Amino acid sequence: MKTILVPTDFSTNASYAATTALILSEKLHANLLLYNTYIDYPNIDSYAGGSWIVEEFVKKQNHSKDNLALLVENLEALSENLDPEDKKPTINWQSGDNDLWLGIAEITHQKSIEMIVMGSRSNKPDDFLLGHDTNSVIEHATCPVLIVPSKTNPKEIDKVTFATDFNDVDIKAMDYLVKLAKLFNYKIEIAHVVEPGIKDAEETEKQMHFVQHVARSRYTAISYIEVRGKDVASRLNHLCKQNQTGLLAMVHNKRSFFGRLFTHSETRKELADQKIPLLVFPA
Repeated sequence: MKTILVPTDFSTNASYAATTALILSEKLHANLLLYNTYIDYPNIDSYAGGSWIVEEFVKKQNHSKDNLALLVENLEALSENLDPEDKKPTINWQSGDNDLWLGIAEITHQKSIEMIVMGSRSNKPDDFLLGHDTNSVIEHATCPVLIVPSKTNPKEIDKVTFATDFNDVDIKAMDYLVKLAKLFNYKIEIAHVVEPGIKDAEETEKQMHFVQHVARSRYTAISYIEVRGKDVASRLNHLCKQNQTGLLAMVHNKRSFFGRLFTHSETRKELADQKIPLLVFPA
């Protein structure tokens, strides 16, 4: 059975992410797995014998388990009020004592994870993409990662913008977006990002291959727009605001233009300023 993984630190933003994941799980016919890590300091073994360290460890462990169980109860109550034709998910939880991305890597290796849905783990309400945990998950993920700001409801999203340079790895991501669009009646706007220095002939060939593949999906609510220039993040930001995009999607490939783009702190800050969900696909 497919599973949506929801890392949580029990913050308000993480709670919105969990609710978003619940709505997605019912449409995708997937179960939910809530996950919390409760260690944010060096291993206990590195300390020279203090019993207070063990006590603090147990306290954090119990806090994690208690809050996960409470979150499951709250989500199960919410699921009673959702569309009756959708599949009600099974909601489980798991806690761990390692780095967040290591725990997620272990879970995704053991289970069939459809998607990771998470809010910012930072203590700063406006810190969206700049947190270490969020970036680590994106860097190591083998499935789509949906980063959710507060007050997100996937049912209220009308348009999805997919930023692409028409590489072959983007086709699989586009197929997934079409699947979501059919479930939620999204419009898809494909923003063709033209990398400086690339010849038009190369772009035309890639574009033809991409467009032909998309046409085979027979999903008609798809439009195309071109984004040129060096300040791509700023242009995408402006495009999303101007066209009232509810979700921005892109593929994170370390060796691609977007991979290089995503490593820049100014780019991440520019994307964060949009305050809309960001769906990042692995290459």
